[in-house]
Amino acid sequence: MELLLVGVIVAAVIFAGSNGFHDAALTIGNAVVGRALKPGWALSLAVVFNFIGALLGEGIAFVVANQIVIFTGSAELILTCLLIAFAAATIWSLFTYFLALPVSSTHCLIGGLLGAGLVFGLSVNIDEAMNSVVWPLLLSPILGFILSWALTLLLSKSLASAPPKPLFRGARMVDSVLTASLSLVHGVQDAQKVAALVMVGVLAVEATPNDGLSIVDISWPVRILIAAALALGTGLSGWRVVRTLSVRMVKLDPLKSAVADGAASILMYTAALIMRVPVSLTFVLGSAILGTQYSGRRGHARARYFLPMFGVWLLTIPAAALLASVIGGVVKFATT
Repeated sequence: MELLLVGVIVAAVIFAGSNGFHDAALTIGNAVVGRALKPGWALSLAVVFNFIGALLGEGIAFVVANQIVIFTGSAELILTCLLIAFAAATIWSLFTYFLALPVSSTHCLIGGLLGAGLVFGLSVNIDEAMNSVVWPLLLSPILGFILSWALTLLLSKSLASAPPKPLFRGARMVDSVLTASLSLVHGVQDAQKVAALVMVGVLAVEATPNDGLSIVDISWPVRILIAAALALGTGLSGWRVVRTLSVRMVKLDPLKSAVADGAASILMYTAALIMRVPVSLTFVLGSAILGTQYSGRRGHARARYFLPMFGVWLLTIPAAALLASVIGGVVKFATT
């Protein structure tokens, strides 16, 4: 049993690292493209603030660990489900990175949990899944697009007479601050739910079989372990997805970069600290970038890049769930 728990912890660390590797460069991509920060400084900033953010906030963690999948049954069953969920989520995350497409690590993990839970007979709270996952998944990118569109229109009109050089200089200064803000909220959103699921595994070993597990606190060793994994993945972060979102998909100037990052920050902090629902920075930021292109003077959004992004946006939860179901079915067949 202890070996299975170690496997869950290792899988969680790998998933958190892949999360940082896949997503973290997105928090600095606009600032780098807009020349607000040099890549090395921006990446260092992202590492520090992702680590700090990963130690903060628990509301989203408890929603994911306690309210979507109800963990009951033997410790072996629960640990097996967690291991499969982390494995499926990591595979889908790395597959989409290979395709240079943005993906929500949150939805990878939730899809993996749903698929593994259904195969092994765990209860799924459909109402909570709809309210906490599906509706935010559908609505947050729409809100990101609308907010960035409105901000771009407002600033374009109010600053129309401003000289471009000082305007862009000021926008770069604002964007450098927003880079830290986005990195912080990325850590808040993406790390604590992983830590909470590790705690589910720890409690499963200690609890009486068939007891429903409920996480009320996350131990600091687990917090620090997952935060360190996220920060390490951030430090090794690749730039394939950034090139898709910030270079190939659109043409950004420093003002539009700052607007997109600002709109994404507003929505991400609202979701994390007020509504306490898991949303995807990838898709909120991607839709905010698109919103800057359709306000005022039309930009250069390229459909051949953003249409696949929306396809992945809609497919991530069912694809991760299907992958977890297949892995779970193979494991179930091999052990019976």
